[in-house]
Amino acid sequence: MIVRPHKILLIKKNFIEFSFDDDVENDEETIPDFEKFKTLNSAEQYYLSDNYNWDDGPIVLQWIIDSPKCDKGTACKIFWNAEPDYYYDFTAETIDKYEKGIWDLLQSILKRFKADDFKTSRFEFIPTEEGYKTDWPTKFDVWEIPFELKSGINGKKPFGFGL
Repeated sequence: MIVRPHKILLIKKNFIEFSFDDDVENDEETIPDFEKFKTLNSAEQYYLSDNYNWDDGPIVLQWIIDSPKCDKGTACKIFWNAEPDYYYDFTAETIDKYEKGIWDLLQSILKRFKADDFKTSRFEFIPTEEGYKTDWPTKFDVWEIPFELKSGINGKKPFGFGL
């Protein structure tokens, strides 16, 4: 599960800190090219999620979660990297507009896990081994976390080759 150098360059150029582009005027929202995103395989999506700057917002992460190529391990990684415990006290009606994108991303992950909607589970992400606490109390049913998402996914971690 190697991510090749030309794909690492594509990811870095198009999806890492894309909103920091100096060529874009400050009031213009930068959105990466979805057609280029669709060329990424599941290992490359994991690599992207591992190197993503969350200051760019959730759009690319949502693309990954919505992708039929998204691996369970990638989704698990994104879920716990989002620090979901912050969102446990909110529902769709009570979350601030500013935080709604991440809230929706987390709910998308939960929905896919509950539906067992991921085709593969090859990539490893064990939240407790990465330092995440997984037993936070929740008061809303929308935050019912499936066991597999709490316990993590066993597998291998993709890695970049040549850069």
